Amino acid sequence: MGIIDFNKYKEKLTMKRKIGIGIVLAIIVVLIVVIVLYINNRSIREWINTYILRKNIENTDITYIEIDSSNNPSVYAYDKYITVLEKNILSLYGSNGNKTEEIEINVSNPIYSSNNRYLCIAEKKGNNIYLISGGNILWQSSVEGEIEEINVNNNGYVSVIEKGTSYKNIVIIFNTDGKELFKTYLSSSIAIATDISENNKYLAIAEVDTSKAIIQSNIKIISIEKANSDPTNSVEYSISANEGDLITNIKYQDKEKLICIYDNSIHSIEKGQDTEVLKFENKTIMAEIKNKNNIVYALEKSNGLFSTSTNIIIKNIYNNNEIKYEVDSTVKALQVYDSNIAINLGSEAEFINTLGWLQKKYRTSQEISDIALGSSIAGIVYRDRIEIINL
Repeated sequence: MGIIDFNKYKEKLTMKRKIGIGIVLAIIVVLIVVIVLYINNRSIREWINTYILRKNIENTDITYIEIDSSNNPSVYAYDKYITVLEKNILSLYGSNGNKTEEIEINVSNPIYSSNNRYLCIAEKKGNNIYLISGGNILWQSSVEGEIEEINVNNNGYVSVIEKGTSYKNIVIIFNTDGKELFKTYLSSSIAIATDISENNKYLAIAEVDTSKAIIQSNIKIISIEKANSDPTNSVEYSISANEGDLITNIKYQDKEKLICIYDNSIHSIEKGQDTEVLKFENKTIMAEIKNKNNIVYALEKSNGLFSTSTNIIIKNIYNNNEIKYEVDSTVKALQVYDSNIAINLGSEAEFINTLGWLQKKYRTSQEISDIALGSSIAGIVYRDRIEIINL
């Protein structure tokens, strides 16, 4: 009798195991089907985003920061903060809308650059410059001429384009501690943009020579180590663009891979080799190169006489793979920060990542004037408030 009962027990146990395994396999199959449908079927994806993942946000119930337009506030986002600069006070706000820090800086007409945990602020056409991390001023300095542009790399090295001297431009390099490393003088061309490689080895300068009938854009790569001892013999490479091509910005996206955006194309420069990555089509309406390891551009397409949609293309700079994200509207503005992409559609904004996944969709009854975008936070800027979206 005991043996018969034991056999029945083993049979029941085996059956339970089979049922359990069957349930697990069924769940896995359902999940795979849902994921495939989510990726490939837009209507199903939108339904899941709206009713299950709750990615849609209305501005009627959202955390916000009050601002006073009469103080002419300047709003910027970096890292996990929304910053507001007014009356020489820089206020930092967290994701819950609470003020975390106040920093006094002598800047009234600011320009910004941020990277990783560093925020650089300077006075446009002024002299003062600050490097900030979290709620602390790491260093502050001043230059003799007028500051035109600034840039900070992921390690806190800062490059400054200065004018108003006997040279057309001077480019100044500071390290993380605020020590001036060297200066580069431009006597016959205008500096459009600068960037410092992630390993602190190279300074890239985008220059434009307007002295001839046709403009000439050039990219100069300078060894920071050589420039510390012999600035006049520190140029590693000098790349000349096609005549008439206008350089607008540059960005190191890897240790030594420099991405260059022109008015008609995007190139990459690595070890002195210049490669065209993308030629703009007629319907390319805007492009950004500050996204992590990707270039992002908007390609408008017509769906009929009165219907227009836009494809946001995310192109990997290493394998040239492209991810397409479609919006049913004309894009007003496109912003990137780290792995986040903000798409301003006027009275709507969509936030996606570099995989083309929707993070948040925001709707409002008003026109969005600006979006401040950080690595984990975004601010929708209006005249009297900043609405906070956590990404």
